[in-house]
Amino acid sequence: MNMASILTLYSIIFVILIHTKAAFVKVQCTTESVGQYGQQSLLDCNVKHAEELSDFQIRVVVWKKEGVDEPVLMFNKEEITSQPGFQFAEPSWNNRNMNVSLLITNIKVVDSGAYTCMVIRNTGDDMSDTNLKVTAKYKVPTISSIPEKITLNTGGSLICKSDGGYPKGEIRWFDEYNTDWTKSAKMEAKQTTSGLFQLSSELTLLQGSVFSKYICQVFNASGGKEAETTFDISDVINKNNTIEEENSRTELPFHFVARTVVIGSVIIGLLLALLISKRRSRCKYPQPPIMFLVRISIFFSNHIIMKLYNQTFGAFAGVM
Repeated sequence: MNMASILTLYSIIFVILIHTKAAFVKVQCTTESVGQYGQQSLLDCNVKHAEELSDFQIRVVVWKKEGVDEPVLMFNKEEITSQPGFQFAEPSWNNRNMNVSLLITNIKVVDSGAYTCMVIRNTGDDMSDTNLKVTAKYKVPTISSIPEKITLNTGGSLICKSDGGYPKGEIRWFDEYNTDWTKSAKMEAKQTTSGLFQLSSELTLLQGSVFSKYICQVFNASGGKEAETTFDISDVINKNNTIEEENSRTELPFHFVARTVVIGSVIIGLLLALLISKRRSRCKYPQPPIMFLVRISIFFSNHIIMKLYNQTFGAFAGVM
């Protein structure tokens, strides 16, 4: 028998032995699990056997993550050793418990990846693979503008930021008519030391083509919208208009009072001039000119008007 025949025979015997062991024990794990960043996640695995055995006993359980040398969890020689954050899902697990699921207590981005669970029993051994996907939801975005005040007639830039998400997401821009302006914006994504992403997108607004409302929306890696924020440019315009209207309302009473005082003062001055003129006509003293009396009345009217002006705008300045 040549060497090739011997190798073939050994291969057949090895396959038969493997299938014989697998007939006694089977490890079944869920294909994939999704865990939320900072929360708990379960990698579900259970041991199955072909027939009921009263003396079955698990000798070794090894949970290993792809790319990591040391097992994240291991049961061997009646002892359990594990890395921080990894444990059996069953708190009181023992070597007769067929639930060998792995519990990750505080999921981090680095925990994502492929895992292998291997079980050795007195009746045989088997292993199974599962995959963990880690996700994190992005925070509600914030929008700032350059310059700080943008009107419909001026240009500028809007900057939208959101962080705390995983995997890498996307920021999209829309106007008040739901027109997509994302292609006109420039987005950057930075990964922090925790593995989470920071997204930033800048949208340039051209002078003369500015809409009154812009919406920044954050989408996750699967294309689902997670949050949005609206930037209303009309708020800036209305704020400026409101200040002007308040100033107009403040000036209006003063002008009305001033005109009333002037007209009233002139009328009163004329009446006084006539009254004095009549009284003087009865006396032998020379009569003062009427225009002189009118000028005196106008002088006192102007004095009253300036006093009202100072009081009104002095009080307004105190309020501001």
